[in-house]
Amino acid sequence: MKKLNWLMVILLLLLMATAVACQQLEIRPAPIHEVRVAIAESYPPQVMVYIQGGLSDGCTTFHELKTERTGNTVNITVTTQRPRDAVCTQVYGYFEQNVNLGSDFIAGETYTIKVNDKTTSFVME
Repeated sequence: MKKLNWLMVILLLLLMATAVACQQLEIRPAPIHEVRVAIAESYPPQVMVYIQGGLSDGCTTFHELKTERTGNTVNITVTTQRPRDAVCTQVYGYFEQNVNLGSDFIAGETYTIKVNDKTTSFVME
């Protein structure tokens, strides 16, 4: 019975440490290296965006991607996460994301894609 109590205490401490660690994440805009737009040959045509971004050290991971469209501008916000005050390997890494923006685009119109600090544009075919 004592063993079971100690096991429960250890499990509770681990759960508390995990909860505290989750609250101590740094969420930052990801450095963006490349943005490419492709139009899939489908009916209707689908607009795809390829994003390559950076991970500043061995503890940093991809966090989230949010897409918002206003008129002919699509804003994509990409963030990374890392544990606050963590000691990490100083190895720069990369991530890749493919985003399907769908088919709600008008042929002949020019559209702007903004991914954090990178901007590109395309003309819908």
